[in-house]
Amino acid sequence: MADDLLTRLTSVATDARRDFRQQMAAEGFAWHLNASGEVLSHIPPEGISQSALTQSMGLSKQAVQQLLDQLEGSGVIHRQTDATDRRARRIVLTDLGLRDLAAQKQVRRQLEEMARDRLGKKLLGKFEKALKRLAD
Repeated sequence: MADDLLTRLTSVATDARRDFRQQMAAEGFAWHLNASGEVLSHIPPEGISQSALTQSMGLSKQAVQQLLDQLEGSGVIHRQTDATDRRARRIVLTDLGLRDLAAQKQVRRQLEEMARDRLGKKLLGKFEKALKRLAD
């Protein structure tokens, strides 16, 4: 396997996403094991219009529609008429969806603590700075 920077970054990101999904499933939020779980990272607590969600995810309307159908079937989200545009639909988290959102924050903190334990506070800080610089 190639040992270049992009390959290593991709591998670390892939492993982190896998760990996050598995931990969310272990917490009782099994939809994170499939693509519908990815939708939830794009829905803020106050909800979002379906068109804005589609744009944010960079997927087709049909693909987002299917993922939302799965989440709605699981009771995680519901669709309501958008108050500002009666023709549009707004995606809103249910109580279960809000619990999922809180669990996401907790799991991310736990995974970050594990990274801090592995790297140490100083090296993690340098790593975060380096990532920020790369992103800028």
